[in-house]
Amino acid sequence: MSELSERNTVLIAYGLYLFGLPSGGLTTLIGVILAHVRLNGARGTPYESHYRNLILVFWVWLVLVAVGGVIAFGGIIASLATWLTFSWPAFGLALIPAGLTLWLMLLCTAVVCLWYYWRLLRGLVLALDDKAF
Repeated sequence: MSELSERNTVLIAYGLYLFGLPSGGLTTLIGVILAHVRLNGARGTPYESHYRNLILVFWVWLVLVAVGGVIAFGGIIASLATWLTFSWPAFGLALIPAGLTLWLMLLCTAVVCLWYYWRLLRGLVLALDDKAF
């Protein structure tokens, strides 16, 4: 595959990733498959590092989403278990883990989104300049 064609493929993969969060991760999944398939063909070119970046972003994002889901599930279960006792003051204290879980989820989501888009936009700019990541 020519260098120009490889550049276009990298740009398409970055575009798929940029629409990943709004699409629920579907386009990101397509982008990571594209990155895995094209990685060997890009050996020795500046675009190899871009494919490696895309693969890293996908797997880190997936792990962080899974950890966030476990934290959210645990916080919801803890809150429900406390609410089901219906005793005072435990009933009022049930709002504390729910509130902490909500804030922790929002903080983690913000950090993951910032990291996700920072890596993608930085890589996209470098790819447009024909530089390695």
